[in-house]
Amino acid sequence: MHWKTLMIFSTIGWTIWGIVVKLALQKIDWARLEVLSGFAAIFIMALIAPSGFKLKMDGAHLTGLIAGSAGVFGAIFFYMAVSKGPISVIIPVTSLYVVGVFLVGVLFLGEHWSMRKGIAVLLALAAVILLSMEEA
Repeated sequence: MHWKTLMIFSTIGWTIWGIVVKLALQKIDWARLEVLSGFAAIFIMALIAPSGFKLKMDGAHLTGLIAGSAGVFGAIFFYMAVSKGPISVIIPVTSLYVVGVFLVGVLFLGEHWSMRKGIAVLLALAAVILLSMEEA
């Protein structure tokens, strides 16, 4: 599948996820939601993992473990925030991570920068700020 198709499916999945998280946190606490999310991840990966899938403890797999750990911590704090505040503000503000990823990608990972991409990031930042502001 082309990366753009995968990106669209990812966006649809994250949209559904954001809504269902808010609904779930109205009935269960953030810790239970994180445990259930972990079980769901293991179950789904067991179904779709390539045959012969094995884990190793080398640098690449350690990087994957760190990435997963960062995602878990991000999810925990996200769930805690959503359980206490409006999702219409929390999701736009937590979406600011794209600015950080863009900067790290350009500065340290050799990603290509262009004026168009820079303007897009600034517009995204402006959109997040406007979406997260309280109405008077």
